[in-house]
Amino acid sequence: MTIAEIEAQFTGLNRGDSSFAEIEQVLETYQRTYCEVYRRFGEKHLPVSAFKHAEIATFPVSEAECVFVSSATGSGLRSRHFVRRLAVYDASVCAAFEAVFGKGPYTIWAHLPGYSTESSLVCMLKILIQRYGDERSQFFLASEPPGNLDATSPLVLFGAAFGLLSLSEAGPWQLPQNARIVETGGMKTHQRDITRRELHARLAEGFGIQEEHVWSEYGMCELLSQAYAQGGPVYVPPPWMHVRVVDPHNPKQILSDGQPGLIAVTDLANIHTVSSILTEDLGVSHGEGFEVLGRFPGSALRGCNFLLESA
Repeated sequence: MTIAEIEAQFTGLNRGDSSFAEIEQVLETYQRTYCEVYRRFGEKHLPVSAFKHAEIATFPVSEAECVFVSSATGSGLRSRHFVRRLAVYDASVCAAFEAVFGKGPYTIWAHLPGYSTESSLVCMLKILIQRYGDERSQFFLASEPPGNLDATSPLVLFGAAFGLLSLSEAGPWQLPQNARIVETGGMKTHQRDITRRELHARLAEGFGIQEEHVWSEYGMCELLSQAYAQGGPVYVPPPWMHVRVVDPHNPKQILSDGQPGLIAVTDLANIHTVSSILTEDLGVSHGEGFEVLGRFPGSALRGCNFLLESA
């Protein structure tokens, strides 16, 4: 299978499809050949922090059609994801959305105060609004929802966790009962400490909807695919994205369901960077899904020192 064929076909995989392993191996070989950092690191899952310290790409980064930049962390360093083909990201975003929401149309509202135009989340929502949104779909920064809350199309409100919480506290508001709220995380950057369960309860109360209509999206600058959790804590990745929970001290060891460890992702949409990424998120597996428990304490993984020294 060629790289061009993978670009065209990866979103057509079915869950459990045996061709996942074939594509995974083709991409790993390609990425080790052309991405020097990945080749020198040696292990399968590249620590996500590599995107902060090096140019992770299989091609000259000047040829990137887009560069996603993460929000600043305590270190002040930002990850950069060099996207060779935006059409690949578009395909991944749309196929994952359609699998959960259908083809729409929807009234899509995006509340992302403080987010840069270089954010992958901003790009994702631009794609969704353009592809699935009706004429009332929009980004908004105000401390109240835009316009009449009686949307003619089903309403989907996307936003970072504490932005949505602040918006809900400026109310209360009464969204239509068929509305969905999709929080995209971001709790780790805020001073207040809150569990996801408490967050969802407060969002449901503040927006006047049932708690099971508060959903979650898992994504990051370093990945081109997203997983959704529909009214509970368990995210289900799309078929071209495999998520494993591994031992933090030995990432080669995959842990059983219910055992907490580091979330390791293989994202076949990461064709021209590195597909297999070791995140800094603590989680547990639940069958074909996974739950995020928070950040791994310290978020300083073994292997990163080697990466910095060798790359």
